[in-house]
Amino acid sequence: MSIERISGKEVKAMVREGAKKRMSFAFCLDQSKEPLLMIQPGKKPETLKPPMKKEGGGPPMAWGTYVVRSGAMEMICETAPQRMITELKKFLKRGKPKVNVLFYDDGGNLLDSLKPEKPEGQVTEETAAGISAPGIDKKAVAPLKRRLKRIQPRISLAPGPLELKLKRALAKSVSLINQGRLQEAETMIVVIERAVARTGKDREDEGKAMKRGQREMDQRSLGAQVKRAQSLQASVARAPGKARSRLARALHVAARHLKRRDLDSARDAMDRIEKALTALA
Repeated sequence: MSIERISGKEVKAMVREGAKKRMSFAFCLDQSKEPLLMIQPGKKPETLKPPMKKEGGGPPMAWGTYVVRSGAMEMICETAPQRMITELKKFLKRGKPKVNVLFYDDGGNLLDSLKPEKPEGQVTEETAAGISAPGIDKKAVAPLKRRLKRIQPRISLAPGPLELKLKRALAKSVSLINQGRLQEAETMIVVIERAVARTGKDREDEGKAMKRGQREMDQRSLGAQVKRAQSLQASVARAPGKARSRLARALHVAARHLKRRDLDSARDAMDRIEKALTALA
């Protein structure tokens, strides 16, 4: 292969050549401010300067060598004006090289990089296995993880466009769990469960999915309210005499509501207790 000018459509061919052997390159803008990129085999990029000038190119100019290995095109720039690196990056991006492009100076320092664009419609294949949730109560995370594992294989049975949407929703759920935003994650999971149920690809219909999801949410909410009551109990114990007795009775009422799983009444009762404790402070 001799000296060759590379158009935007030929970026992939440029990558293929770099996968075979080390290549030289030179890049600048021509007199019309259009990108001008030339390549040739070998390690003497400076020899590209005369043909670049002949094609209307001039300073500033970036040149060096490149090679493709391990899924990345490494461009070692012997001269690397920042403006030209930026312009070269834009040029390569339009050509969609499908590999990472790493720009280095001749000292091995990374100057810039370009990641390949994902094909349209491609989504992150995030799964329940990606849940790490560092620093978050495992007992709170476990029910959500279990539900995602249950629904995950059924997503692939949904029609094409819906499958993509549900995969995105699942990936979002995993991200929310890992951030500790469990309530938001649970809402997203309910949406996924209902959507899958509507397709008829789940053993549950939409109504059953809703009821089971609500039970899960209530169970999580119950656990949170029990912890809240336990925390209030310690605060009530520190309240002064008459107020302590009154608040203890109110807390006992809240506990009865929790026992009956009347979460709304329990929340209201504990809201009043917290308000009273604040007034005493």
